Amino acid sequence: MKQYSRLLPLVAFSMAFQSTLASSPELPKVEILGKEYYYHEIKKGESIYGIARKYDWDIEELVRLNPNATSDMKKGTRLYYPTGKVTMVTKVESAIEPVDTVYEPIRHVVKKGETVYSISRQYNIPLDVIYAQYPDSKYGIKAGQSLEFQQSPAAVENKYLYYVVKPGDTLYALAKRYRTSVEDILKANPGISEVNFRIGDTVRINVDSNSDRYRTELVEEERLASIDSYKVKKKDSWSSISKKTGVDVETLKEANEEVALPEKNDILNIPVIETVKVEKQVNDIDPRELSEDGIRELYDSIHKIDSGLEQLREVRVAMLLDDPVSKKDVDFSRGVLMALDGLKDSPFKIRLKVIDGRKSTTSVTDELDSFEPNLLIATADKNFPAFLADYGESNHLEIVNAFDVRNELYEDNPSIVQILPPSSLFNEQIAESLTEDYGNRELLMVGIEDENDGIAELLKNNFPETKTKKMSINSLAEYEISDDESYLIYAFPQKKDDVNELLATVSIIREKHPVADLTIVGRPNWVTMTESFNNRFDAAEIVVPARCWFDADSEEGRNFVDKFTELFGQAPIKSFPNFAVSGFDIANFFVNSTAQNGGDYNQPANRQPQGIQTDFRLQRVSNWGGFLNPSVYVLKFRPSGSIDKIEIR
Repeated sequence: MKQYSRLLPLVAFSMAFQSTLASSPELPKVEILGKEYYYHEIKKGESIYGIARKYDWDIEELVRLNPNATSDMKKGTRLYYPTGKVTMVTKVESAIEPVDTVYEPIRHVVKKGETVYSISRQYNIPLDVIYAQYPDSKYGIKAGQSLEFQQSPAAVENKYLYYVVKPGDTLYALAKRYRTSVEDILKANPGISEVNFRIGDTVRINVDSNSDRYRTELVEEERLASIDSYKVKKKDSWSSISKKTGVDVETLKEANEEVALPEKNDILNIPVIETVKVEKQVNDIDPRELSEDGIRELYDSIHKIDSGLEQLREVRVAMLLDDPVSKKDVDFSRGVLMALDGLKDSPFKIRLKVIDGRKSTTSVTDELDSFEPNLLIATADKNFPAFLADYGESNHLEIVNAFDVRNELYEDNPSIVQILPPSSLFNEQIAESLTEDYGNRELLMVGIEDENDGIAELLKNNFPETKTKKMSINSLAEYEISDDESYLIYAFPQKKDDVNELLATVSIIREKHPVADLTIVGRPNWVTMTESFNNRFDAAEIVVPARCWFDADSEEGRNFVDKFTELFGQAPIKSFPNFAVSGFDIANFFVNSTAQNGGDYNQPANRQPQGIQTDFRLQRVSNWGGFLNPSVYVLKFRPSGSIDKIEIR
């Protein structure tokens, strides 16, 4: 589809004709006035019309460039014809070319944790379009599955064109091709810069977003009108021929490159130059778009950073507490303060602003505007405030979502940092790990089935039906366990009494079958019961999925509790995740990182990602989406009393 036709000038007195040159690889070429021309040396008996037919050349253009050839077809005389497209113009030529917008298909390989809904949000593709093209996606999609969606002018209008970067592409070349600007591409794709613009990456392009930068001007331009011939006379030189013909010496030599010095009776090609008025497109481009340093300056301006600083002089932390008087937020705040106390000797200053999240949207944004933070931490554990995400995107401010695992704003909002993996990713990672480790076992699914248990649903799909059995806790007690078989027991119970009953049953089975190969997988909420069932978890060798883990019995855990108690006069609340440790880990990591990378989270910080409870391995979900921390674990309780925290990658 031709775009931007409105930019083409209407020139009443211009006439244009175009034809496509057939490939003529056997013909030599010469460059005259910066343009390439084929040339053909006339043989005896040839006619200009026969030569035009032979090469599929336009006869009018051939005659125009070689006017003498129609009356004097001398053997050895050259005929010239332009390479590429031919345009014949009288008086005024338009140099403004219509732009062909190529609507390549969107090709997406499903990543772990992605859903149909998240892909719909990511590419602005309506759900019904995805379902119509991939009917099975109504029942879920799998990591590694390839999806393809055709783009069209209607789909791209007022939205984005999605483009896969190819070899040779540059930010400026894409901006020029799609009549946008490097600045607009960087704004639409906060995850890219001049140094990480990579082949194979998908970027969003706001087509024609800067067409107002383009204007037309009427200018005079010299071009080749035709080629005459000149018979060299005695004592002629390049200089004298130049004076006689009015053609400069360099142009004469270009047209006669096989002639070292002109000799008497040589026939020279004399380019006839004419001046034409040309309507040319002028781009009022920001000169910064033409260099890496300039693009970096644009990037810094968009992200509100100074890449020239090795480290920020001041980190301004805003902490938006969902409910400042709740146990969660009180302990979280104390953990943050404990981290800041440990950073008091850092080479940068730290300012902290605590904001009451119960206030109105206007009050919160007013406080943020006044404080101008370069780091914002929010403690909402459900219904993460959308206005906060919008504020972050508008102000190019990273916002750390500490607790809400149902939040999906990070999928298409570049400001959100999702600390705890969302349920879709968590379930898929755990189910895949269990399948890899225990996929050859018999799967026993015990208890009252929970329809909202995503891990169980995935496991049922991963294990063969012949090796999967559902049963009650009482049925498990009566089940014939073979010492020669291996079993994976997936437990549905979530209430303490039900968990207690299951553990008692497992204990009896182990007594009867001490050599039986049994692995019991508990629900994620079992981590909150570790104190109640500590020894029994160890004895049963329970495996529990977890997004994070604080080992209060480790040396690091004991040191944290002791220091916290010393500072605040009481031990941290026992919770999962541990609120105080969450505050400590997040503040310790992000304050340091913000200082080191100047608030630019596209640049990795020079520090270890491990926290006491949470490890940080931030990844952008797309060039226009936010950050996700994908760390997921299984906790293996050992009879020795130790707990192995195993990260799934």
